[in-house]
Amino acid sequence: MQELLSIDIGSLLSDQDQANFVSRAGFDQFAAKYGPAFEKFLAPLKHKTSPVTLSFSEAGAIPQIKELAQTLREKYDDILLLGIGGSALGAKAVLQFLHGPFYNLEKHAHPRLFILDNLDPVLVTKALEVIDITKTVIIYTSKSGSTPETAAQFIFFYNKYKAAGGRMEDIVIICDPGDNGINHIAQQLDCHLLHIPKDLPGRYSVLSSVGFLPAEISGIDSARLLAGAAEVHQSIINTPMPQNALFALGNCLYELALKGKSIHALFNYSSLLFEFGLWYVQLWAESLGKKMNLDGRVVYSGTTPLTSLGATDQHSILQLFKEGPADKVLGFVKIESLPADVTLPEAFPGEKEYAYFTGHTMSEQLGIEQLATEMTLVGAGRPCYRITLKDVSPESLGALLYFYEALVIYTANLWHINPFDQPGVEEGKNITYALMGRQDYSQKRPDYEKAVVQYNGVRLKLS
Repeated sequence: MQELLSIDIGSLLSDQDQANFVSRAGFDQFAAKYGPAFEKFLAPLKHKTSPVTLSFSEAGAIPQIKELAQTLREKYDDILLLGIGGSALGAKAVLQFLHGPFYNLEKHAHPRLFILDNLDPVLVTKALEVIDITKTVIIYTSKSGSTPETAAQFIFFYNKYKAAGGRMEDIVIICDPGDNGINHIAQQLDCHLLHIPKDLPGRYSVLSSVGFLPAEISGIDSARLLAGAAEVHQSIINTPMPQNALFALGNCLYELALKGKSIHALFNYSSLLFEFGLWYVQLWAESLGKKMNLDGRVVYSGTTPLTSLGATDQHSILQLFKEGPADKVLGFVKIESLPADVTLPEAFPGEKEYAYFTGHTMSEQLGIEQLATEMTLVGAGRPCYRITLKDVSPESLGALLYFYEALVIYTANLWHINPFDQPGVEEGKNITYALMGRQDYSQKRPDYEKAVVQYNGVRLKLS
């Protein structure tokens, strides 16, 4: 694993300030204290019965995905990917990390790939102004097949596509293999249909057709993403506990949460990692934020994830991180070798504020600023850890994605909660279905309408 990423947790530990850090004596007891929980976590990984290991079963689908991607590349100028949450965030993270933030504007970008991940009429209408619907194909991604935001988008663009004479058989639907409406629609359209493994939750699905198809369309070898994940997988299950990075980091984060560090912030030091940060936020929050544990006891588990961009957010949220409430653990993610660099030439040699830049590179400065930020935070009593990616490659990204997926599952085991469900979002969906008139929710509509009247009746509107 160290060939692709390395983890440094030294700044989570301290002998002097045990209130804000994990004591070194306590760290030395991790194997005895958490060994059984880690072994329980490892067993389904080793036997590949954990939902997260279903990604490795997708290797057999990659040739089909490559063939489909090639077909779409040859036929269309634009790809419109409709999805939300886990159906979009992972793909966006992959595309930005490996292509950068301006991919669709580059001359060689063909086809362009647009990901619409919000139910926003402005977003939808602006997309129509940018694309030529007659030269565009739709990818509709929904784990359940009935996600209301994405379903509404699909209805809209399907009708536009059909009216423009679009080829129905070229539409791509990616969903759960269950007996649901979207599978029925795929059969009616006789279009391309890819299935997400049934027990692989959407927020863990980036290493499946959900992430692989957009990656392949844009020229990224998805097999290399999976290879990076496999290397981390082997490291996690084979590295002894005293040297196991996931074991050490997971235990530190859990113990610090019990000490009141209720916020887990990632400071990502490259614009290539911006979308990864948003992917991390969903993974961490939806997996760990649970009211009930597996015994049915109220626990209100989890820590609140934040994502920040270095060096940009040194000029915004860093002030709070350093001098605000001591309720945070900060993780730094940096890239050892960037694919491009800029050497600064001499300019304004008579001005001390500018002369010192001569001959230095931007990657050098970015690295120094990351180190300086981390040092000042630790010096202020803020616990920090650092993950360093070897380079900007599919293998490194696949390793990073799988590491955080496994880390969140192990942390959930320590909380004794289910990391694969999301009961907290279901009620809002049910209200939406009922108030929008979905037939199988019609019996609930009167109760929800009364609840809306009652809720609006206690609002306090100010002008």
